[in-house]
Amino acid sequence: MNPIKSGKWNKITLASVFALAGVVYCLISLVNHYFFKTYALDLGLYTHFMYEYAHFRRADLFMMDMAPQSALSAHFDLYLILLSPLVYVFGSYTLLVIQIAAVLFGGYGVYKLILLYTDDDLLPLLAVASFFFSFGVIHALSYDYHSNVVSAMMLPWMLYCLKKGRFIGASVFAVLLVIGKENLSLWLFFIALGLMWDYRKDKKTLWYLFGCSVFALVYFVVINMVVMPRIGARGIMRYEYLGSNYAEIAKNLILNPGETLRILFNNTSTLTRFDGIKGEFYLCALASGMLLTLLKPNYLLMLIPLIAQKMLASNAVFWGVSFQYSIEFVPVLVVSSFLVILKLKKRGWRMALGLALLLSTVLTTFYTIGVPKSKVWLDHICVYQGRHYEQKRFDVDYARQLIEMIPDEASVCAETNFVPHLALRDNILNFANATKIDTDYVLITEHYINFERNGELLFANRDEYETLATDGNLYLFRRKQP
Repeated sequence: MNPIKSGKWNKITLASVFALAGVVYCLISLVNHYFFKTYALDLGLYTHFMYEYAHFRRADLFMMDMAPQSALSAHFDLYLILLSPLVYVFGSYTLLVIQIAAVLFGGYGVYKLILLYTDDDLLPLLAVASFFFSFGVIHALSYDYHSNVVSAMMLPWMLYCLKKGRFIGASVFAVLLVIGKENLSLWLFFIALGLMWDYRKDKKTLWYLFGCSVFALVYFVVINMVVMPRIGARGIMRYEYLGSNYAEIAKNLILNPGETLRILFNNTSTLTRFDGIKGEFYLCALASGMLLTLLKPNYLLMLIPLIAQKMLASNAVFWGVSFQYSIEFVPVLVVSSFLVILKLKKRGWRMALGLALLLSTVLTTFYTIGVPKSKVWLDHICVYQGRHYEQKRFDVDYARQLIEMIPDEASVCAETNFVPHLALRDNILNFANATKIDTDYVLITEHYINFERNGELLFANRDEYETLATDGNLYLFRRKQP
């Protein structure tokens, strides 16, 4: 037996790492949903899309009062269609279960990939632990569901299949990577370009990667410039200040490199509270593997579209360490870092650097939870604090009782926290987006009874409804019977 393999103990350790990650993910994601800390955007909307697809109907943006605009015009997400039958199994928790399973699957891909490069079982363990507890993963799970999380988990498996020379398998994972969101095909294009350096002496793989890059570019152009505009997409709103279309944006960025660099690193908003947000992300990324990625520059090429879409966005929420806007960085940083570590000749040095990276990654994650400049909803992510397991705005048990009082076939207008729990029905409307309340039931907190938009009372027709139940804070209204 190889002395650096630990046999049974390695399997136990690996299972323990996966179990710990799974428990932490469930404590973050499922607990948030249980305590009504998930929202109409995005979990409620995506869950309703799945419900519509599961009933073989075209999903639209009715929930956000934007019908009949197609759901695919918001994000070209095919996962919601493919996985929609699972709503019959997991109900309103479906997408959260899928997201957790996907991350665990991606982590196993990291383990299998790194294991191909070494006979030492411990370094793949350190790699998967670094992957599981990176701030990019933890924060993505703290806020609802997003298909780009699922897509990002396909990258380690694509790399694994390429290393094994399994082109069909690599193609399957490449397709699974791009179908989660309309912009991910551009990422795949840069992934293929970056990998060409590693396989520059392997003509068969090199030609495969060339074909992959062509497929990615064609998919990006067709979906973003042909399909989505025809089904009602409103364009690239977050980047319109850079140009009116993709070609114009690319031209402006290339011809003005100084201004592009300024935007990538500086606060371009008018609010001082966003000062340092971009720098904080870069520092956290460096501490979570990017520093070692600098020694494998072809993997830096894979980060170009990720950094661009993150830092060039007009919305400052994109720039920081929180939410799902860092998830695609994780597999690139972890894989490239450990490929660099594996180049060290002495096992002691490899282990020391691997442990140091894991420690640095975990400490960085704790920093992003505890004291970041970025906006972080601490009660959504602090699984080690009591506030994570409570809902301060209303009585959770009473809210569940009110939801049970609403017939499955009834149309409902509800406050954002309740929408994900009511999304598996034909008609569900997010209260804050409504222009007119015209549903069978209305479920809101007292705060929203006198909610105004543009100086006008949103629930102006309240006299058409009767109060079915209330505790003085939560209100369930039912339309009066004629």
